[in-house]
This record gives sequence, C-alpha cells and structure tokens, in this order.
Amino acid sequence: MLGRWPSFDLVRRSKDMAAWRGALKPIFVQYEIGIFYRVPGILEAPSHRHQPIVRVLSPRLKPRADDPEGNLPHVYPDGTASPPLCLFDLEAREWNAWKLLAETTVPWAIDWLACYEGWRATGTWAGGGRHPGEERSGQ
Repeated sequence: MLGRWPSFDLVRRSKDMAAWRGALKPIFVQYEIGIFYRVPGILEAPSHRHQPIVRVLSPRLKPRADDPEGNLPHVYPDGTASPPLCLFDLEAREWNAWKLLAETTVPWAIDWLACYEGWRATGTWAGGGRHPGEERSGQ
C-alpha cells in the first residue's frame, strides 16, 4: 500500500487483518477514508464479510432525500453515519482475495468518490453498478 499510496497509514495489523487510513481527492473535495480487510481462511467461501470494507471518515457523506438512486447510493447501509462503500460486484467476481488492495480497492474508492461528487451536483449516479437484489446485466 505504501509504495502506491504514500498518504495511507497502516493503523492496525494482525496475522489475518489490516486497516489503513488515508486521504483521496477525486475531483473537488479531499476525503479521509478507512480501509479494513480481514483475509479469509482457506475453507471460507467468498462473501461480503470477506471483502475490503471502505468507509469515508470525513467529511461526512450527505444523503439526498427521495432520490431515485436512494438517499445514499451504492453503499451497504449498516445504521452508521459512515456506511461501507459498494465498490464492486462480488457475484460478478470483480474482486477476490488475490488482488492487491492498492491496485483495486483504492482506485475504485477514488472512482466511487468522483461519482458521489457528480451525484451530489446533478442527482445522477454515473458509476453504473447494481443495487443489492438486482439481477446482473446480461442475465
């Protein structure tokens, strides 16, 4: 992570997990994000519990009430003020535990934040993707 994203600090680490904090500025606003990742065990099936968890720590994400995309699109609502971002489709196998977070998760977070800034300005989410429960395109 440090080689690609020198502004990111490793804030926690154990034998099977790590957490980083760092700043990203996709277009206009600088955001501080947190990334938490626990490496799945050999016998664990891939699931949303074993993907990188990315949260915007500051500034706080602002919802848009009654927006067709949802109050805050492409997040996993968890009842917190900083829900995990939905950066990829696990079912479409866009990510797996062998891919480097510095080469996938951080660039995808930048893309998500750029889409968020556009959505705040226009009300249109330009990032594509699908909502939980929706069929993947082409099915």
